[in-house]
Order: sequence, then C-alpha cells, then structure tokens
Amino acid sequence: MNQPLPERTAPLWMLSLMLLLSGCCALMFQVVWIRELRLVFGATTASSAAVLAIFMAGLGLGNWLFGGRIDATERPLRCYGLLELGIALTAGISPLLIMLVRQSYVSLGGQAALGPELATLLRLLASALILAAPTILMGGTMPAAARAVTSSADPHRRGVALIYGLNTIGAVVGAGMANFMLLEALGNRGVLWFACGINLLLAVSALLISKKLSQGAETQTVQDQTELPPSVSQENSITQPEQLGIVCFASGTVGFVFFLMEIVWYRMLGPLLGGTTYTFGLILCVALLGIGVGGALYALLARLVKPTLSFLAVICSLEALLIAV
Repeated sequence: MNQPLPERTAPLWMLSLMLLLSGCCALMFQVVWIRELRLVFGATTASSAAVLAIFMAGLGLGNWLFGGRIDATERPLRCYGLLELGIALTAGISPLLIMLVRQSYVSLGGQAALGPELATLLRLLASALILAAPTILMGGTMPAAARAVTSSADPHRRGVALIYGLNTIGAVVGAGMANFMLLEALGNRGVLWFACGINLLLAVSALLISKKLSQGAETQTVQDQTELPPSVSQENSITQPEQLGIVCFASGTVGFVFFLMEIVWYRMLGPLLGGTTYTFGLILCVALLGIGVGGALYALLARLVKPTLSFLAVICSLEALLIAV
C-alpha cells in the first residue's frame, strides 16, 4: 500500500472550479498561439492543423511524463499548483519567443532562400519548441487533479469524469471568450497575459489549499486513495495487458478521429462561414462542448452503467454512426 494522501479531503467542488478555469485558460492560449503562429506558417488550414497537432502532442506527452510520477506523490494538489505556475511562466514568455523566431526566420531569407521543404521543417520545429514547455505542463494538470479526487469511495471514478467534463466545458468558454470577446478588447497578448493571470491565481490557490490540507492531516492515518474494495476492484479494474492495450488503442483512435474531423469540418464549413480564426474557434467550441457534456453525463450516470469494454465498444460504434450521418 502507498503512503496516505493528506490531500484526499480537498472538496470536489473546489477542484472542479479549478479545472474549469484551467481549461478556459488552455484554450485562450491555443487561440492566441494559432493567431500568432499564422504569421509564421501562413493563414491556411495547414497552419491551424499544425498548431493544433503541436498543442495536442504536448498535452499527450505531459500526461505520459507526469502521470506516473504524480501517482506516487502524497501531495497531488501541490503538484497541480506547481504545474499551473509553470504554465503561467512559460506561456507568458511565448510572445517573446515567437518574435525571436520570426526575426530569425526572416534574417535567414525565409522560404525563398531556404526552399519550401527546409523552410516548412524549420517553422514546425521552431513552433514545437515554443509550445513544448507550456503544453507539456498543461498535460500534467489533469493527472494531478484526477489523483487528488480519486478515492475508494468513488470506484466508478465519477469525480474524475466530472472534473474532466468541466475542464472541457471550461475550454469551450475560453475558446468562445477569446475568439468573440476578448481578442477585440485586449488583443493577442492581452488575452494571453489575462490567461496567465488566471493560471497564477490557480497556482497560488492550489498551493495554499494543499498546505492547509497537509497540515490538517499530519496526525491522521488515511487509506490510500487508489485502493479499491476487493469486489469493486475485481469488477471494474483493467488488470489484463490485452484489455489495457485495447483501451489505449481505442483512446488513441478516438482522439485521432476527433481532431481529424475537426479539420474536416473546418474545411467543409469554411466556404459557408469564412475560412477565418473565428470559424475555427466556433467549430472548436462546438466540438469541445460535446466532449464536456459527455464527461459530465458519465459522472451523473456512472452508477447506472458499468465501465466495461462492451460499453466502450457501444460508445465508439455510436460515435462512428453519428459521424457517418
């Protein structure tokens, strides 16, 4: 058994609010970076797709890098606070890095001097380096928050589903506010620094709450959060390697299809709505809203449905059918 987690008593509503705001900030950053890096890539569908791919790759890498380490920590909320602090700092300097990359690219002669292949490769590498640190840190926030809300009293992981759903709904709010309200009022850098301010507030709040909860739990002996009752563990946990492989493959495929369809919808609706960042933002909001609602619905209905591979297969089949229609 792992050592006790003194932060298990953190209120779910508090973490839900934090994840809502965190998701809001993440999509504000993404919208700003798409607009800024269009000056590097050009105003094309490929430029938006490239930034989106780099953004999601960073999230996935961060989840993989931090997930195991956070599982072993006794203070996941403190880890969450430190990650939010890192996001604020690295995202805050991204405009300076973008400016330096743009100037360096121009000084090299641009595509005319470098050739299309080398120029494209350099633009992609430079953009990946700019977005790597903040997006990788963003990828670690969900494992940290999920670890903080996981407990043996919640075998179906309703808390995790809830914060995931609210995080995604927050992303919808952030994308909508950035695209249709804040950009006109504050400009690209104003929106980015506004989001950095929220991240700093989240970081300070999480660190203070973590410290308070840890002090209050010093004399308590708490059962490890991840240990499930035997009956529930045998029934719901994925213990076989082949089952884990199926789930990982399905998750990767669903993510691939989702973002592929996002680009397809952007191209299909471009002639109708105009091929602008506003169109991309609108499609992004609608797509993310569906994910957020789905996560929230699972949190509400988890007691009625067993999280089995059969249930996953049904959901994937319905998704394929609705996309085809």
